[in-house]
Amino acid sequence: MSTYCAGCGGQLQAADGPPAERSAYGGFWRRVLAVVIDTVVLMIPLSIARMMISPESLQNPEFTDADAAWMLVNTVVGWLYWAGMHSSQLRATLGKLALGLRVVDYHGERISFLRATGRHFAEFLSAILFGIGYLMVVFTRRRQGLHDMMAGTLVVRQEYID
Repeated sequence: MSTYCAGCGGQLQAADGPPAERSAYGGFWRRVLAVVIDTVVLMIPLSIARMMISPESLQNPEFTDADAAWMLVNTVVGWLYWAGMHSSQLRATLGKLALGLRVVDYHGERISFLRATGRHFAEFLSAILFGIGYLMVVFTRRRQGLHDMMAGTLVVRQEYID
């Protein structure tokens, strides 16, 4: 059974699972640009907060307890942002929204906060393997990175799921 996707050039997609077309998934460079947008979205308010709360930590060249505290704050805020946005009704961060991408499970449904948390922290594994976990997006049929495979998620172009 398949359904008509009006925004997909009339192509058919499976009604009970992910789209069959490789072009339905978020490609590598589109996903990279989404991460750049999200990083800027997070970096600006976090940098302003740090300048207002502890400007002295910006002037000290040595690693201090304040630097460790800000690393923890950045980690927690990043986790809440990425996992919260991916598990929300939007199913995407602001960067993914801007580029028409959504994070879904294998049935095209919204993922839970717990699954989004697992996906977020699995990205660290994708990164520490010299980025190979991210490069897998280029070579896999459904354009999944290692973190997507581990979490059972897909990054799909919006027109294929709405």
